[in-house]
Amino acid sequence: MRRHDLSRASIIISLACMAPLGGYGVGAESLQTYSYRSQEIESSPIVEGSKVTLQYVASVSGSTGIDYGNVSEFIQGRHEIFPALEQEIVGMKPGEEKKVELSPAQGFGPHDDRKKLNIPKTLLPFGAKEGDVVRNDVGDLATVAEVSDTTAVLDYNHPLAGKPLVVQLKILKVENP
Repeated sequence: MRRHDLSRASIIISLACMAPLGGYGVGAESLQTYSYRSQEIESSPIVEGSKVTLQYVASVSGSTGIDYGNVSEFIQGRHEIFPALEQEIVGMKPGEEKKVELSPAQGFGPHDDRKKLNIPKTLLPFGAKEGDVVRNDVGDLATVAEVSDTTAVLDYNHPLAGKPLVVQLKILKVENP
């Protein structure tokens, strides 16, 4: 898996928890109820406990190389997304958009050099090179930071640790408790 793939998966997992959307029954009564409820949902502001569906594009501030987008669903206040994003979206309604800049501390945290490990190059998967993402025997992911003739350095920090993020988001749906 390449660094790009891990970053996308990590952002998707860190920003929101994916879940299928619920539906309503079929029939004249249900359809009318849905139509009424749909209008109610469309005007509902985000509050604690709201079920929120949003579309987002997250990128590394100052970089043109990493740009990810997705549609996700989460419950406001359960810390399923970054707390700084939760604070920014309170009161927003469906259709509203916002650009949020996150410091490294508000995103994936600071880069920690203590999370680097020197290993014999022979322990790397065949063909692994700098920038590749590998999995160790217990399932932890690491980025190959350096490779020499005999050794390699694995970095167990999140690939976006220490980097500021820019998140452009649009609220698609809000269901209040």
